[in-house]
Amino acid sequence: MGSQRTRSLAFEQRGGGYPMMALALVQVSASPEWVGPTMAISLAVMALSFVGIALALAIAALKLTGQVKKVGTLVDGLQDDIARTLKAVRRLTEQGQDVMVVVRQETGAFAQTGRRLRRKLVRAADRVEVKLEELETLYDVVHDEVEGTALDVAAALRSVRRGNGMIGRVRRLLVPSR
Repeated sequence: MGSQRTRSLAFEQRGGGYPMMALALVQVSASPEWVGPTMAISLAVMALSFVGIALALAIAALKLTGQVKKVGTLVDGLQDDIARTLKAVRRLTEQGQDVMVVVRQETGAFAQTGRRLRRKLVRAADRVEVKLEELETLYDVVHDEVEGTALDVAAALRSVRRGNGMIGRVRRLLVPSR
């Protein structure tokens, strides 16, 4: 009981001894006559606005559809162009590879020809060296022979001038003295 008494004291201090009961009364009164038609007109305006918005959206959608078709056609054309370009690039790449094969073959042929020419030049230079050595030997032999012959001719001329021998006697007989 004590706790109930405490509760009722606290209740009395707040504002009264009895529990508060609130009653909400709704006043219903008659509305003026202009409200109904005004609401109807505003609803009609709102409906027409929604119809206008829907119509504008439909027109925008149609225009957008036309633009999408144009862009689709353009993209299709670009895809065809890209496909043709890729084919051309592939052909060009293949031709480039063919050219590279030919260049490699020609380079190999030039290198092989260069090696052959070098071998021939080395052989020719070796033969020229041998021929020059032989020519030098021949020159030495001819030089020795010419030198020997020149010495023999000079000795013969000296002996002719001195008059030693048969030719000198014949000459003295034929050529008068000076």
